[in-house]
Amino acid sequence: MESVKAFFSFIASALLAIINPLFNPTVILAILFAIDVISGIVADKLINKTDFSFKKFFNSVMFLFFYVVIIGVLYLTCYLQQDLEQGALILKTVTYVCAYFYFSNIAKNLHKSYPANRFFSFLYFVLSLDLITKKIPILNKFLEKEKDEQINNP
Repeated sequence: MESVKAFFSFIASALLAIINPLFNPTVILAILFAIDVISGIVADKLINKTDFSFKKFFNSVMFLFFYVVIIGVLYLTCYLQQDLEQGALILKTVTYVCAYFYFSNIAKNLHKSYPANRFFSFLYFVLSLDLITKKIPILNKFLEKEKDEQINNP
């Protein structure tokens, strides 16, 4: 019985050692998720005059789950390929992109909720500029493509 416990302890320890680099990005995304949900609820209450939507909340939870799965699979792939430096870079890049979208949505909700607040207006203005996209050029291309699609398919 002791050998079975030792075996499972070894497996659990090895798994935790492998996924340990995913802890900080997951915490960052979870915090941004919570702030995004709260700012969305505030915006819905103040602007749209609607109650809490379980459907929107469930969609937000699913997006967070997908983000975590994506960074987990990408990192695990790099780990198994023994490309830990590239894995860390990919993990950081995807986390920054996800964080950017969370931050921009939070800023948009706060700007909508409190349009007279200069800080929220400035924050939304800055996040809608190309500051982040200069660090990640492909993100800028994606945002431009998305804007063109919205114009062509309203």
